[in-house]
Amino acid sequence: MIESSVVFWVSAAVQAVALVVLLGWLRGISASRRRYCYPVLFVLGVSLAGTVLIALGVGTDVGGTSLDAPGIADDLIAYSVLWGITALLAGESRRMVGVFVVVPVIQVVAFNGGVLLGGTAGLVGLLVMVAGQVLFAYLLLGRVWERAQRLPDRQRLLHWKARNLLLFLIGMLIAFSLLSVARVFDEFVVSTVGAYMDLLIRVGFAGFLFANVDAIAVDGATDGLIDTVSSESDRDRAGATGD
Repeated sequence: MIESSVVFWVSAAVQAVALVVLLGWLRGISASRRRYCYPVLFVLGVSLAGTVLIALGVGTDVGGTSLDAPGIADDLIAYSVLWGITALLAGESRRMVGVFVVVPVIQVVAFNGGVLLGGTAGLVGLLVMVAGQVLFAYLLLGRVWERAQRLPDRQRLLHWKARNLLLFLIGMLIAFSLLSVARVFDEFVVSTVGAYMDLLIRVGFAGFLFANVDAIAVDGATDGLIDTVSSESDRDRAGATGD
């Protein structure tokens, strides 16, 4: 059987190629929109470094278990950044963006802590991970989507696609993680499918964002996304007073 390290080396190679391609692509993107691309490039860079460390066997034995420090650090950064970008694309407030950044950290810590401790703590960790995904679905299909209605059509569509992409892929990853904890799969299958899902989420989201980054409104009052609604309200009040 193929060693798990081979799977990680292949994954690292794919990420390296994707990173080089995206860095070249970045040169053709306007400076005003590059700031939305830098975070996903950072995610890919961290993921590449983490995957190489795992392939080398560095930091892959936490507390005598199969938990690996590089993978945990990668997950903490990747999911926080990707969910945060999705909230930004909806023109959400800093507070709400903060929620989308913090919740993935809680999910990753709870899940890995639960796997490490086992027993009741393990069950709680799994419940926290699932609850976080349910919370994101509730917010994204409710309040966040209502906020996105005030955005230009192209950017609203971009947010809608990004939202659906992450909800589906991370939902599938969570389902696979639950089955893995139940020892439904052997170590090789866990490594292979896990690496494949990580690639889909990180490389897939990065490629999607780069391909659609022109849909982000960056001119005038909509620059920065976060203050879109406030700027529109200011203009409405100014028109009502005759200014």
